[in-house]
Amino acid sequence: MNNFENLVYTYKHRKVLMFLAKKYFDDEELIKRIEKHDLDKMYLLLFYDKKSINKFHRSVSSHHDNDLPKTELDYEEMVLDWESARYTKEDKPLNAFDTMNEFYPHLKENILPILERIGWDYSTLEKDEEVVEFVNSLGEISEESIKRELTDFINL
Repeated sequence: MNNFENLVYTYKHRKVLMFLAKKYFDDEELIKRIEKHDLDKMYLLLFYDKKSINKFHRSVSSHHDNDLPKTELDYEEMVLDWESARYTKEDKPLNAFDTMNEFYPHLKENILPILERIGWDYSTLEKDEEVVEFVNSLGEISEESIKRELTDFINL
C-alpha cells in the first residue's frame, strides 16, 4: 500500500480526534463532520506524495487557517485537530491552547471562547491519561484497518 506509514499516522489522528469530539463536545453535527475529517488526505495518500497532499488539503479545508469562510464548527474542528495532533504526532507536542498562542494568535478571538467552554484554556504538556489509553488501545494498525476505514466511508 502506497504511503502506508502516512496512512497509519492519519488514521490514528482521525480516531483520536473523534474520541476527543465525543468526550468534550455534545454536538451531533460536529460528530458527523468529524467522521469525514482528513479522509481526503487518506484517499490521496494512495496516489500522491504527502507534501503535495498536505498543501492541497490545507488550502481547501475550512478547519485550517486559510482564506475560506469559517463557521463555529470549523473553529471547533480546528481546536480538536490541534489537540489530537499531540497524541499521535510526535512532531506536534503542543496542546490546543499553546498551538493557538504559538502559531495562530490572530485566531484567538474565535478560538479562545471554545477553549474556555471545554476547559482547555491553559498551557500544559501533560496529556489526558484517558486519551493516552485510547491511543494505546488502537494497537498496531494494519492495511486491513486502513482499507476498512476507507470503504466504510464510501458506504456512508
